[in-house]
Amino acid sequence: MHVTLKTLSHFDRARVAQLKLEPTQEQFVDPLGLVFSELQGNARPDLEHPFSIVVRHQTVGFFVLREKAALPEWAPPGVITLHSFRVGRGYQGNGYGKAGIGLASQWISKNRPCVSRLMLTVEEDNVTARHVYLKSGFFDTGATYYDTFGLQNILEYEIGLV
Repeated sequence: MHVTLKTLSHFDRARVAQLKLEPTQEQFVDPLGLVFSELQGNARPDLEHPFSIVVRHQTVGFFVLREKAALPEWAPPGVITLHSFRVGRGYQGNGYGKAGIGLASQWISKNRPCVSRLMLTVEEDNVTARHVYLKSGFFDTGATYYDTFGLQNILEYEIGLV
């Protein structure tokens, strides 16, 4: 399986618009329109990095990395956080999510060598995503955060160890 990352601009919504999710998954992520609207309205676009996950020239997934002043309030300084992670429903179950997380880790190692941790939140009820994240090398920190989606578990991935 040859999976790559493609850096997107804050205006590349059309490149990932076809990534539909199962109705049961849509409740756990912001719609792509909102994600790109927030990216475009960000005062510090250099601190939010959208990517597509690509397999044989086909976009199969999407996520955003945030750093420094763009970090959410639950994240400690010096980490990078993962947001809006999704693999399109027709591509799920093929290891693309795990590969995308590995590629995100490689991007961080190469472009932000001082950063050793990637963090995210996953809603407590989002069993499928939680399973994918844990299988991909994240571990549960035991910390929680409450946001508009509900109670979130904070997970962490140590860059370079998995």
